[in-house]
Amino acid sequence: MRIVAVCGLGYGTSVILKNNIEKALKSLDYEGATVEAVGVAEARQLGAMANIVVTTEELVPLLEGLNAEIIAIRHVIDIAEITKALEKALL
Repeated sequence: MRIVAVCGLGYGTSVILKNNIEKALKSLDYEGATVEAVGVAEARQLGAMANIVVTTEELVPLLEGLNAEIIAIRHVIDIAEITKALEKALL
């Protein structure tokens, strides 16, 4: 399972999101996933190789058309929201 956390440039929000995705995966006892933090441009390239793309709601239109499942998150620091979204996607 390859999960890509996406923000505008790939430095700030995506790193926070990546760390919180990893915490969410741990709370779900889900092993075997790799999580990467990238910007929109890189996500467009990696999207074909990712299973799940997690991003903020405003960036979803920039990522449409990727083969990966796109998960929109409202609050990147809300681990409960991220956990709930990932749990649904991983079923």
